[in-house]
Amino acid sequence: MNHLFRLIVSLLLLFFIGRSVDWSAVTQAILALPSLVLVGALFLQIASACVAALRWQLVMRTLAIPASFFFYLASYFKGTFFNQGLPTSIGGDALRILDATRITTSKEKAFFGVLIDRLMGVAGLIILNFGALVLGGGILAFTAELSLGILLVLALLALVLLFFLARFSFFQRGGMLGMLGRLSQCFRQVNATPGLLLQQLGLSLLVHLLAMFAFYILASGLGLSYPFFVYLVLVPPALLLTVLPVSLAGWGVREGALVGLFVLIGAPRATVLTCSLLYGFNNLVASLPGLVVYLRQRGKL
Repeated sequence: MNHLFRLIVSLLLLFFIGRSVDWSAVTQAILALPSLVLVGALFLQIASACVAALRWQLVMRTLAIPASFFFYLASYFKGTFFNQGLPTSIGGDALRILDATRITTSKEKAFFGVLIDRLMGVAGLIILNFGALVLGGGILAFTAELSLGILLVLALLALVLLFFLARFSFFQRGGMLGMLGRLSQCFRQVNATPGLLLQQLGLSLLVHLLAMFAFYILASGLGLSYPFFVYLVLVPPALLLTVLPVSLAGWGVREGALVGLFVLIGAPRATVLTCSLLYGFNNLVASLPGLVVYLRQRGKL
C-alpha cells in the first residue's frame, strides 16, 4: 500500500509538471542526443555507485563488519536497483541490511552501518552544495540563496549534533533514546579520526561529483549550456528532496524541484524536464547489475 501511494504521488506530480510540455519536442530532443553522451552518463553513474559501495565497505569495516569489496558492491547495486522504484514492500536499504546481517551477529550494527552510509552521503551532498553556493553565488536571487544556505547549515548541524549525542547521559538509557545514543557512538567510531572523516567525506564528494557530471553532460547534450558550478548549486537541493519518502524513487519530486529551480535562471521548462527524466532513467539502467545479483541470489533473500 505504501508503494502504491508513492506511485500515485509520482504519477500525479509528473502529470502536473508535464501537462504544458510539448512532448513531441521532448521526444525529438531525446532522439537527437548523441549516443556517446548517453554512454558517458551511464558510465559516470555506474562509477558513482562503485565509489559509494567502497564508502559503505569502509563504514562497515570501521564497525568491525569486514567483507570483500565485491560483497558490498553486489549488495549496493542490488539495493540501488530496488530503490529505483520497484513496487515492492522491501526497500533497497532493507536488502542491504539483510545482506549485512548475514556476516555479523549484530543486527543493530548492520542497520546502523547502512544508515551511517546514507548519512555520510547526505553530508557530502550538503557540503558540495554549500561550497558551490558560496563560491558561485549570484545564480539565484539573494533571498533564495540565503534561504538555501540556512537550510544546508541546519542540516549539517543536525549531523554534527548526532556526532555528539553519545556524550550525553540522556542518550545512554534504553528505548529509542538509547538507540540514538548507540547510533551516535557508531557514527563517532566511523569518523573517529580526521583521517577517517576526510576519507568518508572525500568518497562522498566523489560519489556526487560523478553523478553531477552525468547530469551535466546530459543537460549539455540537450542544449542547457550552463557552467558546471551552476549544476552544483541547483541540482543537489532537488536530490536532497528525493530523500523524502513521498514518491517512488523521487520521481516527480526531482522533476518538480529541478524545473522550479532552473526556470529561475531562464532555462526552458521542457528541456529541464527532459533532462531530469533522462537522468532518472540513466540511474535505473545503471542499477540493472543489481537485478542480475538479485536473480542469482533470490533463493537467499
